[in-house]
Amino acid sequence: TVTYHDPCDLGRNSGIYDEPREILQAIEGLSLVEMTHCREMADCCGGGGNLAAVDKDLSQAIAVKRVREAVATGATILTSACQQCVQTLQMAVRQEKLPLEVLDVTELLWRSLEE
Repeated sequence: TVTYHDPCDLGRNSGIYDEPREILQAIEGLSLVEMTHCREMADCCGGGGNLAAVDKDLSQAIAVKRVREAVATGATILTSACQQCVQTLQMAVRQEKLPLEVLDVTELLWRSLEE
């Protein structure tokens, strides 16, 4: 089971919400579940604008909130189409020792092609 994090730039700035989900739904056997805050209402990952360079604690707190929301969906994989989001969310998962793998959409797609 996979949940998708909408990146701020791709979503709110570019209006791209459906396309990443269409890619994910095309992966055979993948079950996509939505977080409570998704699409236009998605929370930031905590990495936007290089926030961690300015306020590491705030960045981590935002990221931890987001990964906890992902875990609450029952998903085992959190994916996003932004490398900054992936990196920030991976750090939060490691910090909190959560049972969640964070992957870029392209990584997830690549894995599905290898199977």
